[in-house]
Amino acid sequence: MDSVMDEDHVPPSIFLGPELLRQKLYQLSPPEDYTLSQSLARVSSYYVADMQSRPPFTEARYGAVNKVYVLCKQDLVMVEGYQRAMVAAGCPGAEVREIASADHMVMFSAPLHLAAHLAHVANTYT
Repeated sequence: MDSVMDEDHVPPSIFLGPELLRQKLYQLSPPEDYTLSQSLARVSSYYVADMQSRPPFTEARYGAVNKVYVLCKQDLVMVEGYQRAMVAAGCPGAEVREIASADHMVMFSAPLHLAAHLAHVANTYT
């Protein structure tokens, strides 16, 4: 689309263009939140190598922490299958809470559903 990746820059960087943001990240979010995102858009580091070099989450290292993942079913960047695979690989046994009407920016596209899930998590795991 209209995004720019610069792998020669140190650290490698990425700029997410306005069309990618509108079509893939904010497609269900209110237009004013997309508009605000345009004024806040910045070049970001591309951290894939950093994530690959980190030790995995294991029962021995993080077993005492309850894990909950909020799955956004309308996320077009991290599609549902990818999200489920990511949870299975990185946080086995995590509770998965689903929001059917959420795009990638769940706090804008489904804030009341997100708040309800966070309240459930707080009440369940405290």
